[in-house]
Amino acid sequence: MAPVETEYYDLLGVKVDADDTELKKAYRRQAMKYHPDKNPSTDAEEKFKEISKAYQVLSDSNLRAVYDKNGKSMVDKEGGINMEDAAGFFANVFGGERFVDYIGEISIMKDMTSVATAMMTDEEKAEIEKQLNADRPDAAVKPPTPPVAATAHAPEEKAAESVPTPATATAPPSPGTAPPSHEAATTASLVAHGEAAAAAPGLAEKEKEKERQREAARRRAEQKEKLREQERERRKVMEARVAMLTQKMIERLRPFVEAKNPGAKDDPETQAFEKKMQREAEDLKLESFGVELLHTIGNVYMMKASSFMKSRKFLGIPGFFSRLKEKGALAKDVWGVIGSALSVRDVMMEMEKAQAKGELDEEQLRALEMDVTGKIMLASWRGARLEVVQVLREVIDNVLKEPGQPDAVLYNRAKGLLLTGAIFKSTVPDESDQERRELERMVAEAAQPKSKKQATTAAKARREEMLKHAKEQQDKAQGSPSGTHTATPTSH
Repeated sequence: MAPVETEYYDLLGVKVDADDTELKKAYRRQAMKYHPDKNPSTDAEEKFKEISKAYQVLSDSNLRAVYDKNGKSMVDKEGGINMEDAAGFFANVFGGERFVDYIGEISIMKDMTSVATAMMTDEEKAEIEKQLNADRPDAAVKPPTPPVAATAHAPEEKAAESVPTPATATAPPSPGTAPPSHEAATTASLVAHGEAAAAAPGLAEKEKEKERQREAARRRAEQKEKLREQERERRKVMEARVAMLTQKMIERLRPFVEAKNPGAKDDPETQAFEKKMQREAEDLKLESFGVELLHTIGNVYMMKASSFMKSRKFLGIPGFFSRLKEKGALAKDVWGVIGSALSVRDVMMEMEKAQAKGELDEEQLRALEMDVTGKIMLASWRGARLEVVQVLREVIDNVLKEPGQPDAVLYNRAKGLLLTGAIFKSTVPDESDQERRELERMVAEAAQPKSKKQATTAAKARREEMLKHAKEQQDKAQGSPSGTHTATPTSH
């Protein structure tokens, strides 16, 4: 049965019977073409949102069935999109759901957000509380607490009001005491009021300072408790994630482990396993950062499996050096994350200073913004990669050191991991560098060391190339003569 409308298929440029692989490839092409950071045309952002929404629907079998039968109006009523602008595109920017069985859900962004929320400064919290309480009716009606000085004067004012009574006004002074003169009484009154007025504000400030200190101590205690609770929850989630991935890996390796001659070239089960992993890699590489993740996974698989196999063959001596190599690679990743974060900070500070001095024109500012975006993506990718490496190391240790399993089973698991790692690590993208998605290109370029001038020049050149490409596309769409002459693409 033909769909009642084909708008979403047309947006992606696919036939109505397109399969998942065709949808992924088409979405990648269109998303790269209309991404707001790549396409400077005025309607690029809106087009990008529409393309993202179309892919969200067509990639979900249930939503696709609803769309084919009833059109997009009914899909909107179903509430299946649940997406704000292009947030869905960036939520799964590193791997997405297809990689969950291999690495789980990457949680670095979620963890960083939770920690940042718990560690907000008093000033930031006060500002947020001010905004939250601005429209509260009880805050508007509640009378202000009177200051200490005002309450100190209140009894005196009441006493003054009660003085002019007939009884007290005519009462004679007690015997043996001289009645005070009017000047003396006035002077004493002024001195008393002056001391009270001077002392009261000082007391009020001391009380306020003590209250501020108590509040700061209370908030610090709350922050520490929140961080402890978050760490407990994070570790609990991580343990569940590692346990799930351990079982997934054991089951994935089972056909290889149970083969007649695991790893032999003429073994049918080994050949079937190898072909299955190759198909899996071809599918996974289509995901966002798919090739980069496959290379990361493959590298960890091969390193851990080699270390295990060498330790079994040579009584653990070469395995010691393999473990040193693993730790060195992990330390390098950690320093890479730190370096990327510092690089982002430095570039942003430079951009803010240049903006404050008015040294940047609009074109230079746009070029620097693109450079900053690339560095932010690079820092995010390196953080995600570090998380993946740490999780996989723990999972593989569980798989290769499972209690109660024969040595032969554990050794064959390592051989299966070595084969899978080699397949994943040798995966190459279908597209040329020119055609690869913008996010991966930005990360790759940001990873290359450049001076500030080189970075600005490169960003400006990339911007000019985008403008030129957009004009060519526009000329082609309008059928103008200039559209017949296409520039030779420049590789990056």
